[in-house]
Amino acid sequence: MRDEDILAFAKDRNDEADKNNEELKTEISGSGDGTDELFEDFEPETAALKKGQNGVSDGAFGIITTGIDPLEITESGARITGYITTSSRGDIRLGTYVLVPYGDEDLFARIWKLQYLQEYAVDDATEIHSRRMLQFNHTDEVDYKFLAYLDPICILYEQKTANGSFLARRMGDRIPRPNTPILPVTEKMKIQTGLNIPKEGIFLGHLSVGGELVKTHAVPPTVPYYLRNDYSMGDPLIFRHMLVCGSTGTGKTFLTKNILRQFMNEENRYNLRGSPEKKNPCLVVMDPQDEYSQLFENNPELTSDDDFTFRAEKVNYGACKNTKTFVAKIDGEAYKGRSRAEQIEFTIPFEMVRNNSWLIAPVGMTELQYVGVDLLLDDYFKRGGQHTYSGFIDFVGDDAARDHYVESGKIHESSYDGIVRRVKNRALSRVFDQPARPITEILGQIFKPGQVSVFPTEYITSSRIRDLITLTLMSMIVDNKLNTSGETAVKETPIILGLDEAHRYLAKAGGEHSRMLISKFADAARQGRKEGLGLFLITQDPQDIDETVFKQINTRIILNLSNDAAISTMKVKKEFEKRIPYLKKGQMIIQSPDNSDMVEIVGLSKCVVKHV
Repeated sequence: MRDEDILAFAKDRNDEADKNNEELKTEISGSGDGTDELFEDFEPETAALKKGQNGVSDGAFGIITTGIDPLEITESGARITGYITTSSRGDIRLGTYVLVPYGDEDLFARIWKLQYLQEYAVDDATEIHSRRMLQFNHTDEVDYKFLAYLDPICILYEQKTANGSFLARRMGDRIPRPNTPILPVTEKMKIQTGLNIPKEGIFLGHLSVGGELVKTHAVPPTVPYYLRNDYSMGDPLIFRHMLVCGSTGTGKTFLTKNILRQFMNEENRYNLRGSPEKKNPCLVVMDPQDEYSQLFENNPELTSDDDFTFRAEKVNYGACKNTKTFVAKIDGEAYKGRSRAEQIEFTIPFEMVRNNSWLIAPVGMTELQYVGVDLLLDDYFKRGGQHTYSGFIDFVGDDAARDHYVESGKIHESSYDGIVRRVKNRALSRVFDQPARPITEILGQIFKPGQVSVFPTEYITSSRIRDLITLTLMSMIVDNKLNTSGETAVKETPIILGLDEAHRYLAKAGGEHSRMLISKFADAARQGRKEGLGLFLITQDPQDIDETVFKQINTRIILNLSNDAAISTMKVKKEFEKRIPYLKKGQMIIQSPDNSDMVEIVGLSKCVVKHV
């Protein structure tokens, strides 16, 4: 039967029931036995549903049914099946969020399984039937049952307090009644509460299902997804670190710009341990593609409609005028730059190697060579006078020095020669002690509250120099943050460190010095909350990031990944894991257990700052 026939039949039955009840009321009323009061407010349930229970059946997808499977809920799971009407079947997707009303409360659920069953007994797996259907398919949707299986997420209810009431959620502990309508979620507040999404914070994108935005009756109709950024439940989540991962071409930089811009707002301030004062964060970005200096400029493509939407959903946009580009002075290299932001040159003094010997000890050295490098550096820095890279090369290249270390047994002959070959490097001579201000003297210019400090490395042809600059800055931040006597500019400024191509610097340890760096960074990650240090890592190879650091990352933003090893590293729920290789540009899965349930969102279609 068609839906129209079913509804017509139901209407006739309801009209007949109304007539019979009216006759019954009159008959009993005339009997004078006083029982007429029992029927004063009575209305048949079918008639009430036909008229709409406070509009509860308007726009329903279908009803809860027990005709196929039993209706049950247990402490370990639930079996809730719904029949979807023919007119609503095109609106249903895997992951669609729905409500099932109890009257005073609502079951908030997502659809995890869809199924067709035959309405009538017929064998459609025959040659004759298949040929008929191929010639002329006259199958009607009503010939099949379309079933949706619901996964209860929570129960929404009004929590009463002395100051009024608010919408709250608890675990699913009630079973819905059979024939209860299955409704679309049209209230933004119910979706945000049901998925435990904060009502405000750092904007990341809009809630979606299968790449389609979830729409409500609000204005604007989209549901914004925010990252918790206050102290109501502990420290802001940026200080528990974030990771953006996705294959090449999935829009990592575009998305990262939009997210990082949200932190650079005058009203956004953070506490520092031991100080009642709140300060704006300093955003430090290691930029291997020379793209983040564009935070200094507006996006000329934004319109007045964008302005309205951004303001309505508290999206920060527009240029960060307090943006500076810090350029490492490299012999033979020149930075031209894409941005009009102020440029400040600096050099790395060899003096920094005193406490960071791994800066000149590349991966591949043996443990004996690492020990030898430490010994040679220690002895060199004990000498008086100025300490430079060229001076150190003269020191280790001296035949008398070689004979001393070899004959005394402090360093084996082959190890000594290997050390000299590795530290005597043309690339190192081009980066240390160049004619510019040492980076150690401009910390106050780099680490300023409310400033964006960008360190581009695209103009440098040597990968070893690029890594050296990045590792130097990372070490400088970590050492000063963890050291009780660290530099004031670093110690007393909330810092968000944006690290692109993070797998290059936080990869699984490949040597003794590499292990030292990873250990140091893991300590910084663990203490980030109290020290005001937030890591924002961007990578296409999350599986390569050292596990001790990876475990400290609370919020993970997953774009399209095609590498099975990378996908399995993220450890997301199965239903979301299968979606990852099919995510389109701008689509992402958010895994942030301290912020919300795992959800899919879509980022902004326009960049909030210039992006070329």
